[in-house]
Amino acid sequence: MTEEKQVQNFVSFDQAFTVGNGQDGALGWLKSQQIQVAVFLMSGIKLEGVVTGYDPYCVMLRDSNGNQQMIYKAKISTISCGNQTRVRKESKKAEQER
Repeated sequence: MTEEKQVQNFVSFDQAFTVGNGQDGALGWLKSQQIQVAVFLMSGIKLEGVVTGYDPYCVMLRDSNGNQQMIYKAKISTISCGNQTRVRKESKKAEQER
C-alpha cells in the first residue's frame, strides 16, 4: 500500500498520528484532507491555512488569500486543527467512488 493511500484511510487526526508514523502521518493526513489549521510559532505568532506540503525540516502552509509560507518545523510550537479532526465515513466513500 502506498503512503498516499495509507493516509487517506485514516478517519481522524489522532489515528493519523498514532498509527501513521507520528508527525509525518499527521501532516500527510492534514494535507490530504485539506483541513484548515492554526500553526502557533515559538514566538507566539499564529498562522492559519491549509498544509500543502512538508519535509523533514519545513511545513508549507497556504492561507485563505492563496499566499504560501514555508515554516521551519523547529520554530513551530503547536498545530491545531479545531473541530474538524474527524472525517465522516460517508463522505470518504463518496470520494472513493469518484
